[in-house]
Amino acid sequence: MLARRGWILLGAASLLFMGVSLALLQVKGGKAALEARPEVGYLAPDFTLPSLDGQTVRLSDVRGKAVLLNFWATWCAPCRLEMPTMEKAYQEYKSRGLEILAVSLDAGSNSVVKHFMQELQLDFPVLLDPNMEVLRLYRQFSIPATFLIDKQGIVRHRELGYRDWTDPESRKLLEAILR
Repeated sequence: MLARRGWILLGAASLLFMGVSLALLQVKGGKAALEARPEVGYLAPDFTLPSLDGQTVRLSDVRGKAVLLNFWATWCAPCRLEMPTMEKAYQEYKSRGLEILAVSLDAGSNSVVKHFMQELQLDFPVLLDPNMEVLRLYRQFSIPATFLIDKQGIVRHRELGYRDWTDPESRKLLEAILR
């Protein structure tokens, strides 16, 4: 009788553990979606940075929107080429919930970044990461680097290097995170 009660308690404890584990993990595609990692299929790591216009922006504050998170600098030639394509995509998709967070790695005066934005007529938000803390959080070592994050905060695509964000393949990627 005592042994039977032990097996029943062990079974109940196992079921409780499994239920709690599944509720906490919300497994998607075999990966723990609630674990924050800068990798496709995982929750994008949260961060807070100042913006070029003096506001404080936190990634989790734009949850519910699709996010194109781009790391760049004014001295980066491929970044200079990519930025106008990002602007075109932003103008086309912002009404559907696309947010661009362009993280500048420029050190020194913000006036260089402001001038760059004005020169290229870029309207999307710019965040400042002169100490490259968020760049390191996202485990990046070269720029430009871009993460596409869906409305639930999950990284859906990672792009290293220049990309034309207006070409047909890029539009498919953007459409996918806007769903």
